[in-house]
Amino acid sequence: MFKKSALLLLVLLAFAACASGKPRIIQTSPGSSDEVRLTAGMATQIEMPDDMRVQSVVAGNPALVTAETSGNVVNLIAKGSEGETNLIIRAMDEDGRAKVYQYRAVVQN
Repeated sequence: MFKKSALLLLVLLAFAACASGKPRIIQTSPGSSDEVRLTAGMATQIEMPDDMRVQSVVAGNPALVTAETSGNVVNLIAKGSEGETNLIIRAMDEDGRAKVYQYRAVVQN
């Protein structure tokens, strides 16, 4: 009985150690990120470094910009209306380290 209890306690401690990390909040503010200028109806590409593979891309206002990924490239297609939104791109290098890129996208006609 003691061995089972000790084993259970070790497993629970291991899970607690893994769960102790706090989530990171990734938020773009207007003055803190690079700007990408887009023209409505036109496509733009952002090419990540060769050793990076895009995991996800999100546009703050998907009514302004459609964002798609392919390998280390992000394809952005500006829709018909003018405005500003943010883009957050998460990519992973060959060693499994994640990097987050933040942009401010300005759509103009």
